[in-house]
Amino acid sequence: MAGFAKMITVAGVVAGALVATAAGADTLTSVAGDQTPRAGSVTVDFNGNSLPNGFSLTGGQLVTGSANGWSQPLGDTTQYLMVNGGKEATLKTGGQGFDGVSLYWGSADTYNTLSVLDLAGNVLKTITGLDFAAPGANAPGSYYNDPKYNQYVTYTLDSLTGQKIGGLKFASGNTAFELDNVSFFNTAPTSVPEPATLTLFGAGIGGLIAASRRRRKKAA
Repeated sequence: MAGFAKMITVAGVVAGALVATAAGADTLTSVAGDQTPRAGSVTVDFNGNSLPNGFSLTGGQLVTGSANGWSQPLGDTTQYLMVNGGKEATLKTGGQGFDGVSLYWGSADTYNTLSVLDLAGNVLKTITGLDFAAPGANAPGSYYNDPKYNQYVTYTLDSLTGQKIGGLKFASGNTAFELDNVSFFNTAPTSVPEPATLTLFGAGIGGLIAASRRRRKKAA
């Protein structure tokens, strides 16, 4: 019986590892052009001087159009956030936690850096233009109007991890980081073991039980 109990304990550890592995997932996607925020999102569009209740923004400049050193996100005729080279801006949710965030990232450069923050201000994820834009985007004036460098970027945590997004930090090593329409949202938990994984695990437990019974009969 002691051996059987040990096998069950090991099986439990394996099952826990399977669930923990599934729960550690996060995703980063991008698609060309601005998109409609998903239903239920809290959106910061940088139009006017107001922010959603509790939100705060420090740093950066609210601008429209293009100028020497920065370009409006493709097709964006409204006010947007621009962070110049060597500068940074921080957008905080005021203690509200979210599972995911989307934003329209204009003329992405590989030296643009987006840091996704938790509620305590710690960095959960660092994303750069290099994660979805080729280095050619850095050429001044050459690619600012190319759709593949003007992307709607979405980062999603796995809600089962217990982590929450509490803010974003935008920085650029050169001119400039241009962005608009930042949307925060929540999702339903998705990290459960795949059916095939559960089937295999169940089969393994059945095998352990059968093996234990055979040993007990042989000993008798």
